[in-house]
Amino acid sequence: MKTMLISGLLLLGLTTLTYAQGVFLTDVNGQVIRANKYVDVQGSPYLNDAWKDGTVTTANSKLYPNLKVRYDVYAGELEYSQNNQTYRLSPATLKEFRIMDASEMIFRNGFAAVNNNTSTTFYQVLVDGPTKLLKQYKVNMTENKPFNSATVTKEFQKQEYYFIARPDGSVQKIQKSKKSVLAALADQKDQLEKLIKEQALNLNDESSLVALLERYNAK
Repeated sequence: MKTMLISGLLLLGLTTLTYAQGVFLTDVNGQVIRANKYVDVQGSPYLNDAWKDGTVTTANSKLYPNLKVRYDVYAGELEYSQNNQTYRLSPATLKEFRIMDASEMIFRNGFAAVNNNTSTTFYQVLVDGPTKLLKQYKVNMTENKPFNSATVTKEFQKQEYYFIARPDGSVQKIQKSKKSVLAALADQKDQLEKLIKEQALNLNDESSLVALLERYNAK
């Protein structure tokens, strides 16, 4: 009986370890990787440098609430802090994470590959209806070598892109313009054009995009 109990505990420990390594980004030795440090780069790779309250949902729908998290946009990876250690979570094992800032920000992957993005690319879900409005934050690292200088300076530069995800699973990149949005939502073009005029919506503004997509889903 004692042998069975020990075996059971060992199995439980092995299962827990294996599961944890499936969630965390691990190196070839199976060790949890601490956060990478970006040296001599101006700017920030993070959506927000500060740790925020958040939740994580894994690919198998396991929910981890009450975490301290921050999103490394440059790497496309979520970090979380525990016991003064920072860990990176593998995008392939996550389905969603939420960050509490001024309001709750929902990030999700699993969308069709588009615009050099893959199914593990995270988007902020601005409108979560049958037709979704997605926002991608992207950070690139640029290098600049001034004339007659041996020093190369590196800098993080942030960009934002918008996409529409349809019920059939297709994803289309859009511009924040009336022409681009109406072309993507052509099945309701006349109704939406009337709404834009009546409510004086400026589709260069994100809140107007959100309002238009919410009305589109309500039809």
